Amino acid sequence: MNYSTLRNVVVNDAGNFATITAILLPLTIGVGGAAVDLTNVMREKADIQNIADAATLAAASKMSKDDITEAEATKMAKDEMLGQYLANLKANGTSEEDLAAIKAELLKNMDAGASITSTGGSSKNFEVHMTLKADVQLSGLSRILGFESIPISVSSISASAREGNALSMYLVLDESGSMAWDTTTVDPINPTKTVTGWYQCGYYQCWGSYQATNYVTKIAALKTAAGVMMNELLKAAAPDVTSATAQETEAKKLIRIGAVSYTHETQKELKPSWGTTAAKNYVLDLPAVPTGGTDASGAMAVAFSDLQKANVTEETQHKAKKNFSFSRFIVLMTDGEMTGYSASWNKGIDDKVRTACAQAKADGITVFTVAFMAPDKGKDLLQTCASNKESYYESSNMSDLVAAFGDIGRKAAKTQTRLTN
Repeated sequence: MNYSTLRNVVVNDAGNFATITAILLPLTIGVGGAAVDLTNVMREKADIQNIADAATLAAASKMSKDDITEAEATKMAKDEMLGQYLANLKANGTSEEDLAAIKAELLKNMDAGASITSTGGSSKNFEVHMTLKADVQLSGLSRILGFESIPISVSSISASAREGNALSMYLVLDESGSMAWDTTTVDPINPTKTVTGWYQCGYYQCWGSYQATNYVTKIAALKTAAGVMMNELLKAAAPDVTSATAQETEAKKLIRIGAVSYTHETQKELKPSWGTTAAKNYVLDLPAVPTGGTDASGAMAVAFSDLQKANVTEETQHKAKKNFSFSRFIVLMTDGEMTGYSASWNKGIDDKVRTACAQAKADGITVFTVAFMAPDKGKDLLQTCASNKESYYESSNMSDLVAAFGDIGRKAAKTQTRLTN
C-alpha cells in the first residue's frame, strides 16, 4: 500500500469502524484473557505455596519427634510436595501421561534440604527448606498476545526445635471410688492375697480365709504409669545422664509440673514446681482405696488457671531459668463418666468439662487425655477434650496405661514446629 492509498483510507472514514475493530479485537481479547490468566496464576502460586509449606512443616516436625536424618527429611518433604500437588492435578482431570511429564519437570526444578544444629546439651534445631519453580500454562486468549506460560517460584522454610525440652504440665487425675477396682493385671510381686469370706469347699460353701488372685488396682496402675511418664521427662531433660539425682537436677532447669486430683469434689492441688519429684510424690500419695464420685470440671479449671497465658507465673519462672520458649500441657485422665456424687451420668458436668477443655486448647495448651477402662460416655468426653487424635489414649489394662503415659512423656518433651519464611 503506497502513501496515496493509505491517505485515502484515513481520509475516507467509510468502513473505518469495521477495520479498526478487526485490528483491535484480537488485542482486546488477549488483554482480557491475560487478566483472567493472571488471576489464575496467582491462585495457582498460592496453592503451590500452601503445599510447599505443609511439606516442610511435616518434615521438620518429623525430625524433632522421630529423630529422622537430614536425608530422610529432605526426601519426605519432596514426596509430600509431589504427592499432594499431583493428587490435586489428577482430581482436576489431568491425564496420567501429563502427570508423569509434570512430575519429571517438578523434580528437575525442585531444591530441598534439611539441617540439624545442636545448640548445647539436649537442645537441637531442625530446619527444612524448599524452593520450586514451575510454568503455569496460559489459556488460548493470552496466547493471542504470544504468551504460552508464566514462570512462578515459591520458597518455604520450616523449623522445629528442642529448646531444652522446657515445659509446664498439669496432671488432672481421677481418684473416684471406681479407681479402687481391680484391673486385669496380676500383681507380679504378690500374685495372691488372703481373703476372708465365703468360698467353695467341696460341695459346700464355707466361711473363712482363703488365697485369691491379687490383681493390681486401677489407682496402683495409675501410680506406676505416672512414674513411667516422669522417667521419660527426666530422660529428655538429661539424655546423656544416668544418675537419677543428676537427671532431676537438670529437670529443675527445664520442667515444671503441677497436679490436681478429683472425685465429685476437686482435691487439694500441687502448684507447678520445678522437676518431677513433687508431682511424683503427689501421685504416690493418692489414697490406696479411693472413694467418691466423678467431676473433673473443677480440677480442669484449676489446671487452666495456673497454665493460661493470662497468668504470667509460668512465663516468669521459665525466663528466670533462661527458657525463653516453653510448651504447656494438661494430662486429663478418668476411668469413668461424669456423674458427680451419683451413679448416673450428668450432662451438665460433662458439658462443663468439655468447655474447660475447649478453653485450654483455644489458649494454646496441648491437652492429652487417657480413658482408663472407661465407659463409652467417658471415652467420648476424652476424645473431644484431646487436642488431636494422637493426644487421645484408650487403655483397657495396666500395660496400655503405662504405655500411654510413657508416650505422653516422650511427646511432651518435644516442642512445636513453625514456619519461618
